[in-house]
Amino acid sequence: MRRTYKFRLYPSKEQEKKMMIVLDRCRFVYNKMLEDLNKQKKLNRNQLQNSIPRLKEKYPDLKEIYAKVLQYESYRLFSNLKSLSRLKKNKNKVGKLRFKGISWFKTFTYNQLGFKLLMNGKRFQKLLQFHQNA
Repeated sequence: MRRTYKFRLYPSKEQEKKMMIVLDRCRFVYNKMLEDLNKQKKLNRNQLQNSIPRLKEKYPDLKEIYAKVLQYESYRLFSNLKSLSRLKKNKNKVGKLRFKGISWFKTFTYNQLGFKLLMNGKRFQKLLQFHQNA
Protein backbone atom coordinates (compact mmCIF):
# COMPACT_ATOMS: atom_id res chain seq x y z
CA MET A 1 0.00 0.00 0.00
CA ARG A 2 1.36 3.37 -1.02
CA ARG A 3 0.85 6.40 1.20
CA THR A 4 1.00 10.01 0.20
CA TYR A 5 1.23 12.88 2.63
CA LYS A 6 0.68 16.52 1.90
CA PHE A 7 1.87 19.10 4.41
CA ARG A 8 1.84 22.84 4.69
CA LEU A 9 5.37 24.02 5.37
CA TYR A 10 6.51 27.09 7.24
CA PRO A 11 10.18 27.22 6.32
CA SER A 12 12.77 29.57 7.71
CA LYS A 13 14.39 31.99 5.25
CA GLU A 14 17.38 29.66 4.93
CA GLN A 15 15.16 26.61 4.30
CA GLU A 16 13.10 28.56 1.77
CA LYS A 17 16.28 29.54 -0.06
CA LYS A 18 17.39 25.87 -0.20
CA MET A 19 13.98 24.78 -1.51
CA MET A 20 14.09 27.44 -4.20
CA ILE A 21 17.49 26.09 -5.29
CA VAL A 22 16.03 22.55 -5.48
CA LEU A 23 13.08 23.86 -7.52
CA ASP A 24 15.37 25.70 -9.90
CA ARG A 25 17.62 22.69 -10.45
CA CYS A 26 14.65 20.35 -10.97
CA ARG A 27 13.26 22.81 -13.52
CA PHE A 28 16.66 22.90 -15.22
CA VAL A 29 16.79 19.08 -15.44
CA TYR A 30 13.19 18.91 -16.71
CA ASN A 31 13.97 21.46 -19.44
CA LYS A 32 17.23 19.70 -20.41
CA MET A 33 15.42 16.36 -20.71
CA LEU A 34 12.66 18.00 -22.76
CA GLU A 35 15.34 19.44 -25.04
CA ASP A 36 16.85 15.96 -25.44
CA LEU A 37 13.40 14.46 -25.97
CA ASN A 38 12.73 16.92 -28.79
CA LYS A 39 15.91 15.73 -30.51
CA GLN A 40 14.91 12.05 -30.38
CA LYS A 41 13.27 10.47 -33.38
CA LYS A 42 11.83 7.64 -31.28
CA LEU A 43 10.92 8.26 -27.63
CA ASN A 44 13.33 6.51 -25.31
CA ARG A 45 12.55 6.93 -21.61
CA ASN A 46 15.62 4.98 -20.46
CA GLN A 47 17.94 7.14 -22.52
CA LEU A 48 16.53 10.26 -20.89
CA GLN A 49 16.70 8.72 -17.42
CA ASN A 50 20.32 7.77 -18.04
CA SER A 51 21.18 11.32 -19.11
CA ILE A 52 20.93 12.57 -15.52
CA PRO A 53 24.42 11.34 -14.46
CA ARG A 54 25.89 13.06 -17.53
CA LEU A 55 24.08 16.26 -16.58
CA LYS A 56 25.57 15.99 -13.08
CA GLU A 57 29.04 15.72 -14.59
CA LYS A 58 28.48 18.72 -16.83
CA TYR A 59 26.69 20.78 -14.15
CA PRO A 60 28.27 19.91 -10.77
CA ASP A 61 25.73 21.95 -8.77
CA LEU A 62 23.17 19.23 -9.62
CA LYS A 63 25.12 16.88 -7.34
CA GLU A 64 23.70 18.80 -4.36
CA ILE A 65 20.20 17.50 -5.18
CA TYR A 66 19.02 14.02 -4.22
CA ALA A 67 19.25 11.66 -7.17
CA LYS A 68 15.65 10.45 -6.77
CA VAL A 69 14.34 14.02 -6.82
CA LEU A 70 16.03 14.61 -10.18
CA GLN A 71 14.96 11.21 -11.52
CA TYR A 72 11.37 12.08 -10.70
CA GLU A 73 11.59 14.85 -13.31
CA SER A 74 11.87 12.13 -15.96
CA TYR A 75 8.67 10.61 -14.60
CA ARG A 76 7.01 14.04 -14.63
CA LEU A 77 8.05 14.65 -18.24
CA PHE A 78 6.66 11.33 -19.45
CA SER A 79 3.53 11.76 -17.37
CA ASN A 80 2.94 15.11 -19.08
CA LEU A 81 3.58 13.45 -22.45
CA LYS A 82 1.08 10.71 -21.63
CA SER A 83 -1.53 13.32 -20.69
CA LEU A 84 -1.02 15.12 -24.00
CA SER A 85 -1.38 11.84 -25.83
CA ARG A 86 -4.67 11.10 -24.06
CA LEU A 87 -5.98 14.54 -24.94
CA LYS A 88 -5.07 14.00 -28.61
CA LYS A 89 -6.85 10.64 -28.63
CA ASN A 90 -9.96 12.38 -27.29
CA LYS A 91 -9.80 14.73 -30.29
CA ASN A 92 -8.67 17.74 -28.26
CA LYS A 93 -6.42 20.26 -29.91
CA VAL A 94 -3.03 20.17 -28.18
CA GLY A 95 0.43 21.49 -28.85
CA LYS A 96 3.83 20.26 -27.72
CA LEU A 97 5.27 20.20 -24.23
CA ARG A 98 6.77 23.54 -23.31
CA PHE A 99 9.89 24.47 -21.44
CA LYS A 100 9.12 25.56 -17.88
CA GLY A 101 9.97 29.02 -16.64
CA ILE A 102 10.62 29.87 -13.01
CA SER A 103 7.03 30.80 -12.22
CA TRP A 104 5.68 27.62 -13.88
CA PHE A 105 7.65 25.18 -11.77
CA LYS A 106 6.38 25.02 -8.21
CA THR A 107 6.86 21.46 -6.94
CA PHE A 108 9.51 18.85 -6.39
CA THR A 109 9.05 15.33 -5.08
CA TYR A 110 10.91 13.27 -2.52
CA ASN A 111 9.53 9.91 -3.55
CA GLN A 112 11.80 7.62 -1.56
CA LEU A 113 14.51 8.69 0.86
CA GLY A 114 16.00 11.88 2.13
CA PHE A 115 13.61 13.00 4.81
CA LYS A 116 12.01 11.96 8.06
CA LEU A 117 8.81 13.21 9.66
CA LEU A 118 8.94 13.86 13.41
CA MET A 119 5.75 13.60 15.39
CA ASN A 120 5.03 15.93 18.29
CA GLY A 121 1.97 14.77 20.17
CA LYS A 122 -0.74 14.06 17.60
CA ARG A 123 0.79 16.11 14.79
CA PHE A 124 3.77 15.83 12.51
CA GLN A 125 5.78 18.90 13.31
CA LYS A 126 9.16 18.63 11.62
CA LEU A 127 10.47 17.43 8.30
CA LEU A 128 14.13 16.55 8.69
CA GLN A 129 16.63 15.95 5.94
CA PHE A 130 18.78 13.00 6.91
CA HIS A 131 20.29 11.31 3.88
CA GLN A 132 22.38 12.77 1.06
CA ASN A 133 21.82 10.67 -2.07
CA ALA A 134 23.48 12.67 -4.83
